[in-house]
Amino acid sequence: MSWIALTDRSNPAFNIRGIGVPRHAPGVRGAMMKHEIMPKGTLMIEFAANVPAEGVQEILSFQREFEWLRALSVTLDGSGRVALAFRQGPNRSTAALDIPPPAGDARLRLTYAWHAPQRAARLTVELPDEGRLYQTEVFDPVPLPVADIKAIMRNGRATAIAQDVTFVAVSDEIEPVGFGNGVVAGATVETTSGPVPVEKLRLGDMVVTATAGPQPVRWIGRRRVPALGGLRPVRLRAPYFGLRRDILLAPAHRVRLDIAEAEYEIGEHEVLMPVASLVNGRHALGEARHRLVTYHQILLDVHDLILHDGLWAESLFVGTLARRPAIVQSTVLAEMPLSAIPIHRSFSPSRLTEVETRTIVAALAAG
Repeated sequence: MSWIALTDRSNPAFNIRGIGVPRHAPGVRGAMMKHEIMPKGTLMIEFAANVPAEGVQEILSFQREFEWLRALSVTLDGSGRVALAFRQGPNRSTAALDIPPPAGDARLRLTYAWHAPQRAARLTVELPDEGRLYQTEVFDPVPLPVADIKAIMRNGRATAIAQDVTFVAVSDEIEPVGFGNGVVAGATVETTSGPVPVEKLRLGDMVVTATAGPQPVRWIGRRRVPALGGLRPVRLRAPYFGLRRDILLAPAHRVRLDIAEAEYEIGEHEVLMPVASLVNGRHALGEARHRLVTYHQILLDVHDLILHDGLWAESLFVGTLARRPAIVQSTVLAEMPLSAIPIHRSFSPSRLTEVETRTIVAALAAG
């Protein structure tokens, strides 16, 4: 199993067997038990920073008395402290992480993963639009009752999910964090032996890159996440962008565009743009048909561009992550030997300002 609950505040989904898993599918677990406790799992909340002056932003709160008092609160204050508080009867636990105070409306993705039998938990806060990640370890977490998770998703009288929240999701597994980019199955990767569907790519396959020549695949991350908010896939439509067929990518995934307007704006005719900035209802569309999506992430020794069905898009960028082993263990690279993780330097084409992005997207739409 994995993700069992999610909501964007208006469309809740809960399935103890896993979102989208039929009741009678082979090997699935039975129905939820009355007092079932989830000993391990992951709570993910994506929201916009909106701390009131000299106050606290209430992101999520839940409290009910059914056989015993149970409560959960998630807050952000003006100093940048993200705090979670749990209560199950007499048992309490807290988690807190201090980050630089985020700008107003900055997108944050909070991931709280707990493993009660191991008496350990981890709180991660990402600012995905800025590529920053903060993390802390937590001890003696209180596990959540499954019935409470279901109640939170329904957002009833016992629950208050702030309007600033994009989505809330819960998994019954410890989910990885970081690396919000990726390509959805069906897109091909150009290799020295020809195009290969990304889901069939193997370690050691030689992929064609834009600047470094053929490079071996060192690792392939596969991350299944809620198809909501900043993780909702974007469909780039053929024949735009030089594509031979439609492909789906994570909204943060950057692609290379050859646009004359870019040279006028920034002096370069090639630019890298996150696909989320291309959504305009014509060339690129937000994909809303699925509740969950699996992203494939291709790691090379060098950070470069890979050819997907005629479009150049970034390989997985890990920067200096290898120097932060605790963070590595919470990502899709956890099973990769630390010594094998490369050090990446970013490369041109440069990132665009918001004004430059709007100008180039407008020119693209007019074309």
